[in-house]
Amino acid sequence: MPELPEVETVVRTLRPRLLGATIAAVWSSGKSLRMARPIDRAALARLSIASHIVAVRRKGKYILVDLQPEQAGILIHLGMSGRLRLQAADEPRASHTHVVWSLADGSELRFVDPRRFGWVQASPNVDALPEVAGLGPDALLEMDASRLRASLAASAAPLKSFLLDQKRIAGLGNIYVCEALFRARLHPRTPARAAAGRSAVLLRAIRAALRVALANRGTTMRDFVDAEGRSGDNAAALLVYGRAGDPCGVCGVAVRRSLDSGRSTFYCPHCQRIGPAGCGACAPAELR
Repeated sequence: MPELPEVETVVRTLRPRLLGATIAAVWSSGKSLRMARPIDRAALARLSIASHIVAVRRKGKYILVDLQPEQAGILIHLGMSGRLRLQAADEPRASHTHVVWSLADGSELRFVDPRRFGWVQASPNVDALPEVAGLGPDALLEMDASRLRASLAASAAPLKSFLLDQKRIAGLGNIYVCEALFRARLHPRTPARAAAGRSAVLLRAIRAALRVALANRGTTMRDFVDAEGRSGDNAAALLVYGRAGDPCGVCGVAVRRSLDSGRSTFYCPHCQRIGPAGCGACAPAELR
């Protein structure tokens, strides 16, 4: 599933080409998307057609498109396999295209989702939608160390589960949680409250992992492409995710893979020792 760097990469490739554009028409396949929910096609057409796009932004893993003059907006979640492409109207539409916004300049914004775990919704106020209003602070833009410390201290959940909870901190998924915990030298199963004292280290590690991924335009494992159809280059920069059996780049011990709640977890058993503070002495100096 695309995480913060992938969603931000899509936003950054869309924004220069969408700002100021006028939506001339909207088409949808009529098929349901996430959890077999049908799109409200009437609301999508009513709020989109003849509107101007005034902002393209991100909150957590959601893409938000702000419209005028109705001050409405469109919420888009890419789900597991969703793609948001901006293409010329005369280009053939890909299979599994479910929503198309036709723009006045002759281009089309197309939402393609083979597995249909994504979501599209128009609203008079996208920020008030439960999906957005219920999110915690954005991992890249809003979270600070004191707030993270307080949230960690109040939770007995394993650290990895804590970081995956979008109500606590928004935007992280399996890839970047594994990467951030390795950078911070914290074991994924450490109780969150036991890591509260290292909140500043953890936050710097989270942001370091995200910024590397953003510089590489996201991680493509299978489906992810940006709005121009380009894959991300960050897979080669991953330190532990997907590298089970490979030697740790710090200590040389083999990276391990475990299953936690059905998700793969990758970590170094030497650098990320389980305990109240992980292996703080092993953390890079810039993260201590």
